[in-house]
Amino acid sequence: MKSNVCKQLLIIGLILSLGSCLYSYSQDTIAQKSQMLDLKLQLLDSKLDLLDTKIKLWEAKPKELDIRLNEIDSKVNSMDFDPQMMTKKINEMDSLMKIPHTEGIPVEVRQQPVAAEEPVFIADYNSAIMLDPVRLMEGTFYLSYERILTHSLSFTLGGLATYSTNQGISNYYFSNQEFAYLDAATNKYFTYEGEVISGGGLNFQLRNYLMANHPGRKAAPLGLYAAPQFMYRRISIKGTHPELVEVEPDIFEWQDKEIIQKLNIYAGGVILGFKLPLFNALAIDVFAGGNIKLSGYKNEKGFTKYKNWFNIDFSGVSPVAGIAIGILK
Repeated sequence: MKSNVCKQLLIIGLILSLGSCLYSYSQDTIAQKSQMLDLKLQLLDSKLDLLDTKIKLWEAKPKELDIRLNEIDSKVNSMDFDPQMMTKKINEMDSLMKIPHTEGIPVEVRQQPVAAEEPVFIADYNSAIMLDPVRLMEGTFYLSYERILTHSLSFTLGGLATYSTNQGISNYYFSNQEFAYLDAATNKYFTYEGEVISGGGLNFQLRNYLMANHPGRKAAPLGLYAAPQFMYRRISIKGTHPELVEVEPDIFEWQDKEIIQKLNIYAGGVILGFKLPLFNALAIDVFAGGNIKLSGYKNEKGFTKYKNWFNIDFSGVSPVAGIAIGILK
């Protein structure tokens, strides 16, 4: 009996607890739904506010347009001229332009042929100062100055200063010279030992730059050139010659006799060369050609004969070649 009562009480307790749970769950669901409804209402209110704002903006735009149109009208009214009158004047001018003119006599205008202008040549450089290092091997310092006359012509004036001995860089050149002098008493040549060759001279050239008139030309003083040249040198040769001298009656002694010869050298010929720039400031000049060389001693008649062409007193046709370096200006 007691067990049945307990069972009934247990069942009733379970039913009550289940009912309370269901009640609390139903209340939670209703609260959530009410919150969602509130959020939707808030969103709807914000959309309505945006719509009101757009409507107000649309209503304000026509008012702004009216204000601007009124401003434009006031500016037009404030002008000093009448636009309609200006339009009328323009139409009258157009009508006058369309009327043909018959009073004037048509004059045929002939275009005179224009002579083709010659190209203007502007030289990059006006002059050049050159040094010939090959002549230094002869003991001669040769410095030249070139000045342009036209785009294809220039003149060159060079100076030569010579001091050659059997010492230094001129040793080879000096050692291969054959020195001889004419004895006035016997009218014979005698060799002697040279000591010093010294003197000076001038060299003149008139250069014609051959490619100056061609496309891609190099105007003077650069490019391929041909030049006649004329040279004059005044040379003094000193040396000694052993001579038997009577110092006392019937007593003879060998003494060194000093020999001084004055030599005049004339030369004329033609050279062909090419000058090219280097580093836009320097120039290298390579040339070759030929000369007719005439040499004569002061105390002798005529010019020398039968001399080696390597000799400084050679007379005849001789080759000319060299290389010079210098500065462009």
